[in-house]
Amino acid sequence: MGEHIYLSPHLDDAVLSCGGQIAAQTRAGERVTVVTAFAGDPPSPLSIFAGLLHERWGLGDDAPAARRAEDRAALALLGAVPLHWELPDCIYRTAPDGTPLYPDPAALWGPLQAADGSLADGLARRIATLPETATLWAPLGAGGHVDHCLLRRAAEAAGRPLYCYEEYPYAETPQMVERALGDGPWMPRLTFLDEEALAAKIAAAACYRSQISTFWADVDDMAARIRAYALQVGEGRPAERAWRVTL
Repeated sequence: MGEHIYLSPHLDDAVLSCGGQIAAQTRAGERVTVVTAFAGDPPSPLSIFAGLLHERWGLGDDAPAARRAEDRAALALLGAVPLHWELPDCIYRTAPDGTPLYPDPAALWGPLQAADGSLADGLARRIATLPETATLWAPLGAGGHVDHCLLRRAAEAAGRPLYCYEEYPYAETPQMVERALGDGPWMPRLTFLDEEALAAKIAAAACYRSQISTFWADVDDMAARIRAYALQVGEGRPAERAWRVTL
């Protein structure tokens, strides 16, 4: 029986990007664990920016706990195991003096703040302890979100063979994927999805109710766009895409 570990920056990224593949793997009897790196609780008090996001999500001040519950529900539908690490999302991280490191939307897209420099090393050591028998999947960094780029950097530093998955919905913009790939010798890996796997992905994505308004008009818009993008990736057949460095 195969084993897979998906490294997800936030409590939705792996499902939105790889949910169909995860559904197919668990249906085939393979073990799948989704490790969300930045799933920890926020400090108190919240920054103005984090508080505004909590209001938009409709989850109150204990938003991380509610989002972890959303993730557990989504992964239960897919038959995968959630593992939530305690590091906080970048919207909650602060400098030693309490100043928010990422105080507004523009800051989420880089650069990485110096106070976050040690996070990658710690994550790399932690990733290196994950079961060596498992296939490792990490975010590509499409879109340039600081947490996505940080987790990819840590996964690469861990010295493990890995696939980098295209993050949806950022990957809807091809230039974001191209920028994340750079000039490296990458080989694409397509996973074609049957209707059962694609439907499972859409149902799981709908569990992240607090995040729907961030990317879509409503759940129906989300479902239509996930389906359309899967067909685009597979050139007429639903698919998801990841990349592997070839040396």
